[in-house]
Amino acid sequence: MLPDLQHPAVRRIVLLYAPVALGIGFSILGTLIDRWLASGIADALSTMQYATTLIQFPLGLVATAISIAVLPTLSRQNVAADEESFRRTLGMGLKVVLLLVIPATIGLATLAAPITALLFERGAFGSTDTAITALALLCYLPGLPAAALDQLLIFAFYARKNTLTPNLIQGAAIVCYLVVALPLLWLSELGLLALVLGNSAQWMGHALIAYLLLRREVSFGGLRLGEATLKALLASGIMALVVLTIVVLSAPLSWPPLLTLAIAGGAGAASYFLTSALLKVEALDFFIAALRRKLRA
Repeated sequence: MLPDLQHPAVRRIVLLYAPVALGIGFSILGTLIDRWLASGIADALSTMQYATTLIQFPLGLVATAISIAVLPTLSRQNVAADEESFRRTLGMGLKVVLLLVIPATIGLATLAAPITALLFERGAFGSTDTAITALALLCYLPGLPAAALDQLLIFAFYARKNTLTPNLIQGAAIVCYLVVALPLLWLSELGLLALVLGNSAQWMGHALIAYLLLRREVSFGGLRLGEATLKALLASGIMALVVLTIVVLSAPLSWPPLLTLAIAGGAGAASYFLTSALLKVEALDFFIAALRRKLRA
């Protein structure tokens, strides 16, 4: 049975979904442009696909999971017109994303080569492919925190029944990609890395525009996001020193990638959360409490 298109609820759904379809169209257009440009560079498409596979893991595990968990609460608070609770919930969500995605970014940067080798180096994928893919991954990583935060900002717009703004931003983000990628592609010898840096610029541009527009509706003052960022960067810097020290010391021993990842990654993660605890990171307490509630349930 076809839905009654004159029903107010159906019409509301259509009005809210139409901008999402527009955003999907922009996303498809951006992908087509990226692939068309990459098709003229040898092995660019496959290298970028391998590198983005590694990027998608923290995005899905951290950003998407947190955004989906927070969306119902934000929606209820918006319906209740409880702006202060909406603001605090969004702020805590952003701080938890920062808590988890910044060390993930630094961890991928310091362990790019062994992670790539462990996951992909077999058959026709050799050590040269590992080096190129790891380099592409490093060029994607500047945009990873922005892409993670951006997902929560988009969901904040959705919670406020505003689906048009974040999807229009997608069009502006394509412009950010072109402004960075095309000059680097035409005026330098970067090749596929020009496109990768263009993608990073697209993610950062989308997040920045979303933040500036959302700030007109939601006050971010007093949420201490800058403090959370600095603490996460400090703890991640200590983590990076621990990881790099182990990697350098183990290099003459020719450890297999799995052993390097297990020891260096484990020690790095332990040092990060220990440092975060010593710094009294607010989001860490919230995250641990949420995990305990989940495990009890």
